[in-house]
Amino acid sequence: MAIKVKNTEEKSKLLEVLTKEYKWENLLLGVLATISAGLALMIISGNPLLQINPNFPILGTEPNGTIFSWVLLVISMFGLVLVIYPFFIPAVPELKKIVWPSRSKFIDQSTRTIIFLLILTLVILLFNFLILNLLGDLL
Repeated sequence: MAIKVKNTEEKSKLLEVLTKEYKWENLLLGVLATISAGLALMIISGNPLLQINPNFPILGTEPNGTIFSWVLLVISMFGLVLVIYPFFIPAVPELKKIVWPSRSKFIDQSTRTIIFLLILTLVILLFNFLILNLLGDLL
């Protein structure tokens, strides 16, 4: 009885490391991109909390700090797109399955939703009024 030996190709270790998805990679990229975008916006807006010292090498001269801020903002936005994009890939086929309601059904459902929201708002306002009155009497 002959045993077939399966030919396996050896994968490059570099490709294996680069293509492996790490669990917290996207979360870390999203947090860092958000923080760097915020810092870039603070520098661009001239916020007094974050300014580049004029004596700082290269970035301290006038246009260089602004250019750095814009480049940092663009890189941050690119990072955020890389983090958010994978979440929308599975959504596209689902969005193609949507069947929109007819005009009469749409108006009916919209009216019911608005009425429900008005009733819920009134109930919350009533509870808020009662709690404020009870706390006002206690204090």
